[in-house]
Amino acid sequence: MAIRNWGVLIMEHVFISKQDQLEKKLEQWKEQAGSNIKIDVQKSFSGHNVYAITLTDFSVRREEQTALYVAQPHAHEPATTAGMVDVIEQLVTGKDLLGNPTTIDRHKVLSQMILTFNPIGNPYGRENAPYLYWDGSEVTNEQFWCIMRGEEPDAPGKMWDRLDIFDTREIKVPDPIGIVYEPIDEFRYVEPNRSQLSSFFKLFHQMDKQFQYQYWLDLHQTEFARSASQCLVMLPLDDVRIDKQIKDENEAWAGQISQAWQEEGFRVTPPFPLPYVGQQAEYIRKNWGEIDRRINRITIEVKNNAADTPPRRQMDAIESSILKTLRRLTNS
Repeated sequence: MAIRNWGVLIMEHVFISKQDQLEKKLEQWKEQAGSNIKIDVQKSFSGHNVYAITLTDFSVRREEQTALYVAQPHAHEPATTAGMVDVIEQLVTGKDLLGNPTTIDRHKVLSQMILTFNPIGNPYGRENAPYLYWDGSEVTNEQFWCIMRGEEPDAPGKMWDRLDIFDTREIKVPDPIGIVYEPIDEFRYVEPNRSQLSSFFKLFHQMDKQFQYQYWLDLHQTEFARSASQCLVMLPLDDVRIDKQIKDENEAWAGQISQAWQEEGFRVTPPFPLPYVGQQAEYIRKNWGEIDRRINRITIEVKNNAADTPPRRQMDAIESSILKTLRRLTNS
């Protein structure tokens, strides 16, 4: 995937990461995709629609297709959304958002696969993000982290805690609360990928009942602080008892994406299992253990808020991980 030169106006047209931008595209896709698109909604407490966009040839029997779920939970990781939107555009129209012909056989993909995308897992948080994207030019990583989780009330400039769920009646919270969190009622907030009460997980379970997914591509961004790396695939926690067939497939899948990134000029850290320990590991086991024992799932991390990985390159890396997955699952 070539690096493209583009200005601010093109950026605003192509880097689609806000709710209103997505909803405009949804209206276009519904007309363009015809019978190949299905849109489901999970209504969040904040009143936002959290969308599941399913693309497939619905005339093909489910037993003959592979079902893939592609999603992102975090409001501060917008290139994940932008990359998904560009891939959806290619699958629907045959061209990317700049008008270039797609490099994938979209008819083969739609006949052989059921693809469901959740482009914005926490629209409440995303709408409260102060920037369309993060390129390292406006805020330092320390400032970014305070926007992400909120600022410690008693220690200005320090990032607040990472919690699965909290109640504002019970603890002292930042003002404002960080954009990573989603309100689930008047007082309680959750980090979407660490609580089954989130719209992110509710939507997945709603869709999984329909399509019984075999693969989940979990899209994220991180700052890779004090590291030259730009991309990484992480595997499920080592201590989750995963069937050898699923584990081997995850590793092969991760390896192919890593190789694709290297061929496109990214600096890549080799795949390894999620490194969480203690409380954070327990959050993951609690919310992902059952899923990881049943579904092939890998976690994509692409560099955020850094001058050496501008927004277009962030978007390219996310897009590459999705396209490589489609090619792998259709043998193309």
